[in-house]
Amino acid sequence: MNFDKNKIAEQATKYGFTAVWVPVSEIPVNSEYLKYCEENRCGNYNANHACPPDCGTPEEMRQKLLSASEALVLQSLWEVPGYGTPEVLSSKAEHGAAIRRFRDDLRRDGFDVFAVGYGACSLCKPCKRKNGEPCAFPDLRVSCMSAYCVDVAKLAKRCALPFDWNPKKLYLFGMILFRKSEK
Repeated sequence: MNFDKNKIAEQATKYGFTAVWVPVSEIPVNSEYLKYCEENRCGNYNANHACPPDCGTPEEMRQKLLSASEALVLQSLWEVPGYGTPEVLSSKAEHGAAIRRFRDDLRRDGFDVFAVGYGACSLCKPCKRKNGEPCAFPDLRVSCMSAYCVDVAKLAKRCALPFDWNPKKLYLFGMILFRKSEK
């Protein structure tokens, strides 16, 4: 597969995403956002290999982003009956699974990519970290936007994508980052 940005963005729609290319240097990060992970609001801080502190410091995560030459921002939109409903959890799970499928298909096409998602990595349940074991799938795990300290609201604005705290609409984000354009 040739590195055709339009075709790759079109391919993203097959996975349920709206996709926008953005220069890696324009991904807004704020290391102060690490405090939200440290507050352990999702319960994965120090409990998941893809989450802080195991995934890396804010600077290490920024350097990982900068190791990419291209970034494709992904957004999916879900209609939900409200926050805290089972539909929210299933929407987040499907969003994450779609990002992994898209990443895997791009890799099969010869692209050197990694993915950034929403929420903790869910490949192993429970994460091997909880038992003090090494990650079983280090090349497949996906850290979330928060682990990278990405300011999603600013990124959405930069990409002209909707972003709103609406109890009936769930806007989920992720990224596919390309380390090189062709194999």
